[in-house]
Amino acid sequence: MSASREFARRWQRDAYQALGEFLQPKDLPAIAWTIATTGALVGDVDSLASTPAEQRAAFAAWTRHLNADAAPERTGEDGVTHLYAKFRWQGDRVRGAIRATIYPPMDDEGGES
Repeated sequence: MSASREFARRWQRDAYQALGEFLQPKDLPAIAWTIATTGALVGDVDSLASTPAEQRAAFAAWTRHLNADAAPERTGEDGVTHLYAKFRWQGDRVRGAIRATIYPPMDDEGGES
């Protein structure tokens, strides 16, 4: 096995172990987690089953828990708001990000019947 593959596997193992530690507190909302080949952890707040307020609350809770550095939110011309925060866990052992994509409320008036 090449050295680069071994590093990638180690990074992923570290991320997997850190994710287990992240999920210990029972007061944090559930979010989807992905482990990249680089070992980066990415947490995505659910945009389908959560209201915009719930999404913001979940993003804020995880950002606080991981002491993440939140970037200024961005809202596009389409009204979609993007939240992003990056974090490091136990020094540089694991790096990652938390993301939320908040869609504007759908307007039921004037739509197709």
